[in-house]
Amino acid sequence: MTKKEITIRALKTFVQAFLGVLIPEVVTILNGGFTDVSTAWKAVSPFIAAALAAGISAVWNSVKGYLDNRTE
Repeated sequence: MTKKEITIRALKTFVQAFLGVLIPEVVTILNGGFTDVSTAWKAVSPFIAAALAAGISAVWNSVKGYLDNRTE
């Protein structure tokens, strides 16, 4: 697996995780929830969750690519 493929997979994971976290938060905010949490945290938390998921994806695919290349 090339670095380009790993990057593309990580970016796809970032978008999926970001939307998966952002959409429920937007619905909750629109319904009047999260009144005691700062606005900055509400804006940053989906990015943090998505970045963690993308990082895990990149590491996973890097290890998988290394192991696949080693066995060939």
